[in-house]
Amino acid sequence: MSIASAAERYFVSLVNASRASYGLDPLRIETALNQSADAHSAWMLSADVFSHTGRGGSSPTDRMRAAGLDLDGRWMTSENIAYRSVTTGDGLNDDVRALHRMFMDSPSHRANILNPDVEVIGIGLKVGDFTRDNQDYKVLMVTQNFAATDGDVDIDYSNGLPRLPLPDLAVTQPGRAAWLPHFDGQTYLSAPSGSVRGTSRGDDIRLGGFDTFVRAGSGHDWIAGGNGDDTLEGQGGNDRVLGQGGNDRLVGGLGNDLMHGGNGDDLILGKDGNDRLTGGAGADLVYGGAGNDRIAGGSGDDRLVGVGGDDYLAGNDGDDRLEGRGGDDTLRGAAGNDTLIGGAGADSFIFGPGGGVDRVADFDPIEDRVMIARSAIGTSDANFISDAIRETAGGVIVELLDADRIVFVGESLSAQDVTNAIYLV
Repeated sequence: MSIASAAERYFVSLVNASRASYGLDPLRIETALNQSADAHSAWMLSADVFSHTGRGGSSPTDRMRAAGLDLDGRWMTSENIAYRSVTTGDGLNDDVRALHRMFMDSPSHRANILNPDVEVIGIGLKVGDFTRDNQDYKVLMVTQNFAATDGDVDIDYSNGLPRLPLPDLAVTQPGRAAWLPHFDGQTYLSAPSGSVRGTSRGDDIRLGGFDTFVRAGSGHDWIAGGNGDDTLEGQGGNDRVLGQGGNDRLVGGLGNDLMHGGNGDDLILGKDGNDRLTGGAGADLVYGGAGNDRIAGGSGDDRLVGVGGDDYLAGNDGDDRLEGRGGDDTLRGAAGNDTLIGGAGADSFIFGPGGGVDRVADFDPIEDRVMIARSAIGTSDANFISDAIRETAGGVIVELLDADRIVFVGESLSAQDVTNAIYLV
């Protein structure tokens, strides 16, 4: 799973504007497609190869499947690739517009963009060194992946955060256990207090207002906790685990899990798989584990840890601590005074208006990039670069509107280091 960067979202907006002019439906960003597109652009740069045939002789469809796209029933795929030398200007937007014009001026690439059967898109934008005809260039490489499928898709919503549906289940009387009707091939069980163990069929377990321990089986389970301090373990399968009220401990296990803490100070462990985890209200501790996870805090002072994989971390309200650790992570503190630690890998830090005073504790000027919304700077690009970025003894400070501020910690950092990594979007 890969969350689209601001520049990649901008590219999708240009694609959808072109489609709209022909009366076509807009395309939605799909996380597996974005993952395959990102990986292919990165591979082409590292291998100095420009081709639809990728690592290990893979085809575009091979890469989309490997990234997790569910090609089931009726499906189709297509791919566009291009590169251009990176220019100066307003971040990557000038280059993105030029690449889009190149695609639209090419009949075959244009046909992929305007295909009425396409439903979802992924875009991988990577800047790097590229050798072509014995010449070295600094280029922006792009891969566009398109698809339509009857299978499941994982949409990257426009705000970059998961939308978590709550279960629409019958309300049962606490303290009484009852089997509910089958729905969508899964069995629903309403449990009282005590301990509940699931099966391999895929259970839905809804709890009353008690402190309950639930360990589901190997199926695709749906567990809703109630108001007690619950321990809910998904185990195998692609599980949905909802803590609701109380100070809950939620554990995903194997599979691509969706977990939401709800009210209370919750501990959420994604473990394996590409998980979507949100803390909700309260001071939550959320660990993604292995896989490419999407992790969001809530209204409390949260700690979000990606652990492994290419993770997306969003603090939302509160004074949060975001730690990407391994992988190419995206960190977005949002409101509150946040601490952002990318860890190993090429990390992206996103800042917008109303973000408070944020600290980037381990900024790498070679690998990392900084995305700042123009609505947060309140001046021209040139004035912002010259007036709002200054060096101090402990690092570099970037001043934004309304007393918002970004502090890049590091005695050896220069203003130029930070400036070179900033993209205004």
